[in-house]
Amino acid sequence: MITRRMFLSGLAVGAAALALAGCQIDTRTPIRVSEILSVAQSGAPVPVMAAITGQFVNAEWCKDEGTMTVETVSTPDVPLQLTGCAPAGKGAAGTFQLATNLIRTDGGQSNDVILTNVLEGDTARFAVFPHGKHDGLLSVGLFLNLPQLQAAQQKLIAMPVFKRGGDDATINFSFTIDILNDTDKPAKFYLTDVDAGGDLPADEAILTIPPAGQDTVTLDAQTQATLGTRGWVNFMSMMTK
Repeated sequence: MITRRMFLSGLAVGAAALALAGCQIDTRTPIRVSEILSVAQSGAPVPVMAAITGQFVNAEWCKDEGTMTVETVSTPDVPLQLTGCAPAGKGAAGTFQLATNLIRTDGGQSNDVILTNVLEGDTARFAVFPHGKHDGLLSVGLFLNLPQLQAAQQKLIAMPVFKRGGDDATINFSFTIDILNDTDKPAKFYLTDVDAGGDLPADEAILTIPPAGQDTVTLDAQTQATLGTRGWVNFMSMMTK
């Protein structure tokens, strides 16, 4: 069940550290309401930047494994950068940035067609598209190139630096999307099967973000599983009427 504050699968931008076994990958991506509307209206892509934090055994492992991950996963169109390694508790926290785009799509009739149309060979993208079942709803989805990410994962865990650490690609993910309302009107989002704030669970809920306000939308384990098998999910729909 999706909640107002939960965790989208780290498979998307957390794919940057797929081979870091037994650790936690936290991802946070801001998306502005004006960007959603602009992409939907003009079709011109806008860049989005995801911040990723991964837990490592120590700073040296962070540098070695982080560098290997960047070299393996990063592409010219979806660049990944290791921005720092710092002590954190008994280990170290590595910080990454992954740059991708929010684009417009009309989808397609099958998963393969949808993914081909949206990704165009990229590793991961966000896309705006018509809801499909309800008029006046503009959906925002997350799309992954699963074969590309799985190939990178296998390449990473075969490297000596990962083998020495006993990495087996077992990892916990959290992925948070910050919705920032930078317009002069309230923004309303339609969520299905949610806990709306502190309210009781409901089949449907509306999240309202006032001007200059922000909130978060995330993915639960069930939807994360769908993302990991289908390659894309719709994680929120904005009301435009």
